[in-house]
Amino acid sequence: MSKVNCSYAESIRAMPSMCDETSHISIPGFLDMFQDIAGFHAKSIGIGALELEEKGLFWIVSKVRLRINKRPLVQDMLEETTWIQPAEKVVCERDWELSKDGEQLAYVRSIWALLKREDFRPALMAGIYPDSDYTIAPPDDVPFTRISKKFENAELIGEYKIRSVDIDRGGHFNNGNYVRAMLGCFTCAQIAEMDIKELDLQYHLQCYEGETIRFVRRPSEDWLMEIGALNEEGKVCFTAAIK
Repeated sequence: MSKVNCSYAESIRAMPSMCDETSHISIPGFLDMFQDIAGFHAKSIGIGALELEEKGLFWIVSKVRLRINKRPLVQDMLEETTWIQPAEKVVCERDWELSKDGEQLAYVRSIWALLKREDFRPALMAGIYPDSDYTIAPPDDVPFTRISKKFENAELIGEYKIRSVDIDRGGHFNNGNYVRAMLGCFTCAQIAEMDIKELDLQYHLQCYEGETIRFVRRPSEDWLMEIGALNEEGKVCFTAAIK
């Protein structure tokens, strides 16, 4: 593949559907923008959802770190760029930047894997993922957070029943909707007071339509709080560190 195809950029307007009650892009809005352009780029290099479906494969994301420097207002004209890093054996990295007039507003670092539809086991990247060492920027040198899955004595902050509108092409709870459901455990006033600038999101187990998940939280030395989502068996399916 040509080196230029390892990145993808476009201009985009901040639409009302991306924004919250303050008319700024919401946290789920940032994640939706990232997923949308990731999909466009993946399709352009032959590894989009429809292309991989023909091979019996689908994408999952295992880790996402979102850093917010500034939240743009509705109708702002923005530039977004996504690029891929060299793949490892069964995982790959995709990064994303949102900017305005040369100023970085938000940044995402993410880790993805391919699963086989027949048995939901990881597929090897070799022969599927672009074999190139070109990137427009190296990975962020801040490592993903080690979030313990021990939430036995954590505070219950809410429950969410997964509905049909939450399901993505992989047939499971869309990763962005974990964040919507998590933030829905707080009021607008509480979210405003938290003034969230960074989230480290980690996806451990797939959840499906009809399941009810429980959100619990605990204090953290390095973050404002850590949150876990537990499925009906009490297993941790999602964790988040927030500050």
